[in-house]
Amino acid sequence: MNVCDAKAHLRSALKNRRDSLTKDQQENEAKKILPLVLSLPAWKNSQTVCLYASFAGELPTQSLLIATLQSGKKLLLPRVNPNHQPSLHVVDDLSKLTLSPLGIFEPSETAPRVSPLTVDFFLVPGIAFDRHGNRLGHGSGFYDRLLAEIKSDAFCLGYAHNFQLVPSIPHEAHDKKVHAIATPSGIIEAEPAS
Repeated sequence: MNVCDAKAHLRSALKNRRDSLTKDQQENEAKKILPLVLSLPAWKNSQTVCLYASFAGELPTQSLLIATLQSGKKLLLPRVNPNHQPSLHVVDDLSKLTLSPLGIFEPSETAPRVSPLTVDFFLVPGIAFDRHGNRLGHGSGFYDRLLAEIKSDAFCLGYAHNFQLVPSIPHEAHDKKVHAIATPSGIIEAEPAS
């Protein structure tokens, strides 16, 4: 099985499992992760935080979005532009988010745009992660393009259910890694590849 087929198979299996969870199950898991994320030194030391608004069965990020706004940190969210190029925008009021054609809440096109180089802490979604920091996204390459633009010392944290942590993810040279993965069971620091 080639890399693309292996990724597609893993993506389908884990999306089905994730999508079978109830809203209450999702929210309970997110409640377990919130204090873990907020206790990370990388979180505490950050000034500018890039999160995302969860959608389509993803582990909820609403409480983390609220906590970020309450902390006084600068909150950024990504926006998908017509050419599929990502951009980051300042969010100071969650009620001002607009629904994109993909069904994702994102900043309006008039929200102030900010360079990815300003981000200190980056929450990264994924269908799956492994212990080496490899991630499997939705397949569009959106986050790989976005993460390619951030500063080298920005902390990237995967955000996932326990079952989304898998032994190994097929990866390619352009795939961007995370430094750690937040799960309801704890924070898993990425291990160097052997």
